This record gives sequence, structure tokens and C-alpha cells, in this order.
Amino acid sequence: MPSKYCYIVGATYSYLVELTALLNSLDYIGNKEDVHILGIELTEEFVSQLKKLSFTTILHNISEQEWQEAHGRSEIVCRKRYWYANEIGKDYNAICALDADMIFVRDPILYFEIANKTGLVLCAVKEQKQSYNDPHHQYKGQWIMPEGFIPQVDLCNCPLFVDTKIWGEALRESFNIFMDGFNGMEGTNFKAPDMAAMNLMLLKYGSNERTIGLPNVQWIASNEQGLKLYQRFVGDSDLIKTETGTPVFSIHGHIGHIKWRENQLENRHHCAQGYFKASGDSLECSDNIAKGSLNLLYERFKKMFHYKINLIPFNYRHPEETNYRIEYGDLWD
Repeated sequence: MPSKYCYIVGATYSYLVELTALLNSLDYIGNKEDVHILGIELTEEFVSQLKKLSFTTILHNISEQEWQEAHGRSEIVCRKRYWYANEIGKDYNAICALDADMIFVRDPILYFEIANKTGLVLCAVKEQKQSYNDPHHQYKGQWIMPEGFIPQVDLCNCPLFVDTKIWGEALRESFNIFMDGFNGMEGTNFKAPDMAAMNLMLLKYGSNERTIGLPNVQWIASNEQGLKLYQRFVGDSDLIKTETGTPVFSIHGHIGHIKWRENQLENRHHCAQGYFKASGDSLECSDNIAKGSLNLLYERFKKMFHYKINLIPFNYRHPEETNYRIEYGDLWD
């Protein structure tokens, strides 16, 4: 029997490290909801270990024919996951769509319940709201929303909690409007990214007044939000919260990658110089705050990566590299 709610995530072979940490983190927080995996070229070493988890995983093996027809692997995990969400969601009271490069810190079960009982859309918000005025936002030569429309909140791809009995058609159409142009339909020209497609179709189906925007720092912490002064991530016993007391539910990013972490610190360094005109000791203090918070995330990521599913040391993102440390550093030390 399926669980009451479920997660849906897509991943290719290149994301095996991140997907392992995500699934392990869901186990660690006590998740009991089903997890549907849209898998592309996942290894037997990984798949055979799914039974170690304390929840049910349902693997949807995406064939080469299917991802070729969808115009690439990334279009499956980014765009077609919403089409799958509509199909899979028919057996559940609510679903949560995820990216593979996330780890969970707290169990978000109450957010499933809110989506189920209220019919509202719940999703992490972007820092900036988009004005939908690009010709790529049109479909069949018409604006999906009025030209220049600015929503009350603009949503990130994930995590997205919805009842697909209400929002499933919108999610399905966010993939279909992209595919129609390849299927010979005259006048279709929707070429905007998957995030815009998801937002526009939800808005078309009435989400503007029916959305709860989830604080970005609680769920994905994009734009180095977890490393910023006064808001940085700190330990909360076995959990993580912001310095201002906001509980963190999930974290998004290539935390296991050296280059990603270096880029996070570099961005914070330049922001401290630009926003606070920091220099000397004050700039060093700001840099150290960011380093401390990032190390907290990295140690959490390593713990989640090694929790139940375990993979051999290998650079899945760039298998042509013989030295996995180029990407992952001490992840396997």
C-alpha cells in the first residue's frame, strides 16, 4: 500500500552522490513517506542498496528513448518530473517535488498535511520576483499570464508541496507546453526554463491567491543565505537553525563539491566588501563566519552521505577525471 504522501525526485548518474545524501537524510529524519525516483543510468551498486532505507522507494527507470524524446536527460529531471508528479500524485493525498542535490534536516510532514487539507500551493520562494514579459513566456503566440505580470510570490523549483488533484493539470501542462513545439504544433514557441514553466502554469490555474511562500533560508538557502551575517546557519543540537532562530528544514546545493564550496565563500567575500565595505579585520571576521557555517553544512552532508547507502569513491560527475578529489576532496576520508 502506498503511503499517504510521497516525494518525487529525478536524478541522472552524475547526481549519485547528491541523491545518496538526500535519501539518507530522509531516513535520518524519520521519513516514512514513499519516495519516487526518476532514475537515469543509476548504478546497480546504488539501486541494490535502496532496500536499506526505512521507507519505500519506487524507482522509475527512464529509458534512453524516453529521455531522448524529452530532448535530454536534464529535461526529464527538471521538466518532466512535474508531468510525473501529476501521474504519481493520483495515488497520494499530496506530493513534494524535489531536486536531487538537497538534504533534509527536519521532517516536513506538517507541510504535506497543509497542502492536503487546504489545497494550497507551498513552495520555497526566490529572492527576486520575475516579471513575465519575455517572448519565451508565450505559448501559441499568446501570453500565458498578461504581459509583464508579476506574481505575489515567485517560486523556486522545489520543494513544492501540492495536492495534485487540484494542481496536477497545471504541473502536467508545464511540461506539455515545452514539448508541443517539438511535436509539430504550429505556433508553439515556449522556450523558458522549467522554473518559469512551473510558475506560469500554476499561476494560470489560480495559484496567485492560493500560495504559501516558504522562506528560502529554511528550505534551500540560495544565494549563500545560510552564510550571511546575522542569518548564518548554526548548530541546534543535532539540527540546524539560523542565527536568528529560524529552524532549517532542508538545504540545497552541491555541498560535496570543492568548487561549489569555494564559490560560496568567494561570493560572500565580495558581498561583504560591496555591502558592508568590509576590509582588514572586519572582512576576515565576515569570511570566518561564512567558513564556519559552510563547514557545518559540509559536515552534515558527509554524515548523510555515509549514513546507510554507501557508494565507492568515484567522481560520478566527471568520470573522465582519474582523481576524484578534484571534485569531492575528503568526502570519502
